[in-house]
Amino acid sequence: MKTSYALAGLLAALALPAHAERKPNILLIVADDLGWGELTSQGITKDIPTPNIDSISANGIRFTNGYVSGPYCSPTRAGLLTGRYQQRFGHEFNPGRATTEGEPIGLSLKETTIGDRLKGAGYATGWFGKSHLGSAPEFHPQKRGFDEFYGFLGGAHSYINPGQGTNGIFHGTEEVKDPGYLTEAFAREAAKFIEQKKDQQWFVYLPFNAVHAPLETLEKYESRFSSIQDPKRRKFAGLLSALDDSVGTVLNKVRDLNLEEDTLIYFFSDNGGPTPSITSQNGPLKGYKSQTSEGGIRVPFSVQWKGKIPAGKTEDRPVIQLDVLPTSLAAAGVEVDPSWKLDGVNLLPYLKGEKTEAPHETLFWRFGQQLAVRKGDWKLVKSAADGDARNGSGKASPDGAKLYNLKEDIGEKNDLAASNPEKVKELEAEWTKWNASNVDPKWTPNGNGRRHAGRTEEVASNASKAGPWKSGDVLSGEDSPAIAGKAFTVSAEIDSESAPKGVILAQGGAARGYALHVQDGKLSFSIRAGDGLGTIVATEPLEAGHHKLEASFTSDGQVTLKVDDKAVGQGKVNGSIERRPGEGLTVGDDGRTPVGQYTAPHAFSGKVANVNVTIH
Repeated sequence: MKTSYALAGLLAALALPAHAERKPNILLIVADDLGWGELTSQGITKDIPTPNIDSISANGIRFTNGYVSGPYCSPTRAGLLTGRYQQRFGHEFNPGRATTEGEPIGLSLKETTIGDRLKGAGYATGWFGKSHLGSAPEFHPQKRGFDEFYGFLGGAHSYINPGQGTNGIFHGTEEVKDPGYLTEAFAREAAKFIEQKKDQQWFVYLPFNAVHAPLETLEKYESRFSSIQDPKRRKFAGLLSALDDSVGTVLNKVRDLNLEEDTLIYFFSDNGGPTPSITSQNGPLKGYKSQTSEGGIRVPFSVQWKGKIPAGKTEDRPVIQLDVLPTSLAAAGVEVDPSWKLDGVNLLPYLKGEKTEAPHETLFWRFGQQLAVRKGDWKLVKSAADGDARNGSGKASPDGAKLYNLKEDIGEKNDLAASNPEKVKELEAEWTKWNASNVDPKWTPNGNGRRHAGRTEEVASNASKAGPWKSGDVLSGEDSPAIAGKAFTVSAEIDSESAPKGVILAQGGAARGYALHVQDGKLSFSIRAGDGLGTIVATEPLEAGHHKLEASFTSDGQVTLKVDDKAVGQGKVNGSIERRPGEGLTVGDDGRTPVGQYTAPHAFSGKVANVNVTIH
């Protein structure tokens, strides 16, 4: 009997290949709002060392022409997770106002994610960090191909305040009460997942919210940069240094487990830096986040796979974040079906030197009225940075676009359209052909509008800009109080024959703004800074009758609520609103995209009078 078992074992061994190719682990690290010029490996700015992030390009390939398909957060992530231009399925903007009544706001459920595809190939899949792809249950990462999730569902978040409700930090679907400093928390949980899955193939998606506003850092990071005089830049340096340390936490875990040669690693930013907001710099590039100029769409981008692709190499051929999915599938041995209609390209043959041509003949962008197409060194562009297109919704047209040769003019300073009309026509035709395969946006960014039967009507002011206001009064975004970066106080008088409910005053919407409203019978103040929502709720119910209400907000996020001059609630939210909300002010309802966790218009049940907003 023993001889039979021995013979069977020998035959089984002979049947195995001498070396079975191991599928690589995949680590995908995404920074938020990190400008093209910031990393020390980029060779532009040197005041904030980033040795851990730089190690990825030192051990792999740094792309000087790395792009993303959207100039800001959510569209880039939608393209990344699907390997398809997000305009193919209507995800052109950050979640906002639906263009069709009842349209779900999130990454289309008809799209298959990189998590779905790698989980189907036998990978353990984990997501640690920001989502910004829909907050409804059907859009939760664990419904989109990921075994484990630790992060937040919105577009921005405090680094030190855990938040609550849909703006909380979640492990799966359970709210985390004390995650710690958020950048460190995401790295800690990713490293823990890697440790747990070390004996199988894993895919870790690690989209940090660093270095996105708010500028909240810890003393141990900020103190490293006492030589930086500008306080905003010093705090930004702390954010970036924390990000670099946290990337090091995860990379060191991979090394300590002897998995480095078995791990394909990506690092890039979701868009260019919003320099005026947080000082994140784009070097010589024109423009910022939310613009189709190079400063909005060209990003730090590097790939490492020790022993499989060259180390310490600089690559000038343009690539885009859409390439991450097909490249990862190729590394994992997953064959791409043409019916998936991927726009990304498997980069491995190019990185290994097997293909010498450019991975992409052309790259394309559409962002409301803004657009761009790059072919070789030539770029045709209409951008808000040039004043050729409005930064918001609207139809894009290549008419009147500017032409640049990026090899000779990386800063897009010299418009060559007039002297190269044939090149303009060529690129116009390329963009128009590409755009014909796209669909209209499923939602639009915030604007001054109310939705009626699926259409949007512009709101005009019907009251004095100075106030006081009453129920039914409306101000356009332009006429509304200039609260950007300011402390302010909202005061109002109300009358209600029954227990009040609804919105007393709202300015702004789902991207940024504030609302004084009644939540679960209690006076509440909600504020969105970036896309993060924070809500302070009174400690006692608001009774029927006549009341004087007040909500005061300081520039560092402290909120105090008063009813009839008595303090009834206090707390801290995500910081100041850095830009004036695009949506205007309404009294007695919130009739556009809602600021808080309610369904617009959420009209107030009583009467609102003598409303004022005092800026301090």
